[in-house]
Parts: sequence; C-alpha cells; structure tokens
Amino acid sequence: MELILSDLFSSDMNMTSREIAEVTNKQHKHVTRDIAVMLDELNLDKSIFGRIYLDSRNRQQIEYVLDEELTLTLVTGYSIKLRNAVIKRWKQLENQNVSLQDEINKICAKENFDKAIGSIHGKGLAERKKTKKANSNIFQNLISQAQLTLGLRQ
Repeated sequence: MELILSDLFSSDMNMTSREIAEVTNKQHKHVTRDIAVMLDELNLDKSIFGRIYLDSRNRQQIEYVLDEELTLTLVTGYSIKLRNAVIKRWKQLENQNVSLQDEINKICAKENFDKAIGSIHGKGLAERKKTKKANSNIFQNLISQAQLTLGLRQ
C-alpha cells in the first residue's frame, strides 16, 4: 500500500494572492489586480481561482488561489528579487511535501512489514487490526499536519 500525498488532497500545492503579496512585499489589492489582468489575458475564468475570506474587520474579501505555473507567470513581471522570493517559497512547499511523503512511505512500509511478520508468526486478525488502526491514526495526523503546513482547507 503506497499512499501519495497528491491523492490525499483535491488540489496540488497552491499559493494565495495574500501569500504572494506578503512574500513580494506588495499590497494585496495590487496583486489581485495583476492576477485579474493575467487571467484575462490567458482567457481563464477568474471565478475558478477566486474565493472569499474574512479580513481583520470581518469583511468579505476576495483572494485568488494559484498553482505554481500561474504564480510564476504572475511574478515574472515583477522584479528579480520578488521572483526569487516566490521561487524560494515554492521550494519550501515542495520540500515540505517531499518530507511528508517520506513519512507516509515509512509508515506504509512498516505496516506491510508488520503484516508479513504477523502472518509468519501466526498473529491473528485482531493484532493486524490493531497495527492498522495505530497507523491509520498516524496517517490522519500527517494529513492534518500537511493541510496546515501547505495551507489547504477542506
């Protein structure tokens, strides 16, 4: 049983316009304007990428959620320093993703090993269920950690 992180989430890694604004040290309203222009020029429907969030005054505001390709397309028009800052952030996200995937693979390998040992030593179904339940709890914790780390929400 091999579990892939991308199978756990409905979308790939993303960056929000607010995160891009923070990383590039730009005002969010300017980033959202630039995103709207970019999406128009690429003939992409803005509503697919937009979502509502509540600002610090509890007002509904729009932010955009972009994948790596669109994020890099956006910041290509910004300065070299800004491009570099966003690329570094993407590398961090990718490294976190790889690290979490490694943890999941280790747990899967241990579960498979425990099943094999259980079969060899005649451990019953109850013992294998205990191992599976323990690993399932660990998976759920990793999934929650990944969602928090990557900024994903259900």
